[in-house]
Amino acid sequence: MRISVLSQRSALTRRAPIMIFTTALLASIAVFAAQDNTFIDTNHVEVPVVIKGVVATSSDKDQLLDKLKAQYPNKPVRDEIEVRSNINIPTNWQQIATAIIDSDISNIRQGRIDIHGTTISLHGKVNSIEQKQAIQNRIHTRLTDLYQLDNKLVVTAGEQRLIDDTLGNRIVEFESGSANLTPLGLGILDDMAGVLTRIGDKSVVITGHTDNTGNPEANLLLSNERAEAVKQYLIGRNIDATRLSTAGKGDKDPIASNDSDEGRRRNRRIEFTLAE
Repeated sequence: MRISVLSQRSALTRRAPIMIFTTALLASIAVFAAQDNTFIDTNHVEVPVVIKGVVATSSDKDQLLDKLKAQYPNKPVRDEIEVRSNINIPTNWQQIATAIIDSDISNIRQGRIDIHGTTISLHGKVNSIEQKQAIQNRIHTRLTDLYQLDNKLVVTAGEQRLIDDTLGNRIVEFESGSANLTPLGLGILDDMAGVLTRIGDKSVVITGHTDNTGNPEANLLLSNERAEAVKQYLIGRNIDATRLSTAGKGDKDPIASNDSDEGRRRNRRIEFTLAE
């Protein structure tokens, strides 16, 4: 899962694991699982947990790193935090950002926590409504009245968890600007065909997404074409066509900032969701 923490410039004094984006003069931190387009056997290979962003002091950086390493003692932690003294920080930002990194964040799959100024948003998937509420309650106890929490965690069924765990943090890749799958993308779809066979006759929606580069109408068309290309490949792998439907969202539902190459890469994605 991924966590991103961004603080706005303000007159105030200052999300299978978690990310952070940077903007000039803004404090920001995100924690997330490194994404990889190779198949990862989590029994043998540990996916790094990445912490990335901008903080005001080396002490702030060390505090966040120490807290993250304590929550993931058996995983490698990749440090991508910059220290800049000329940033503005809302009241209690450092304390709250550190407190949010706790053991229950590892229960969020394909997710992130965004702290943008005094607004905190939870994104990702959890196994039960009780788990969702427990995470919300725990974070609420850390917040002052200045901060607001938007809990967008989604509770998923067992079959959806199988799908999510198979896809993991991987991105189904296409050739640039086209609906032609790359060899890496085809390899991931071979794995997805396997899990779709395992869940029986459940219907699945294949949703395409793009970054915000170019024309929105063209992006919407491309996202639909990519979803359809995935569907056709899965049909070729003996998945019943009647179980598969497609949708395209274009650039309307980003999961990362489009201000960086990595963020745009994450937004160019295919999602697999059990049909309701």
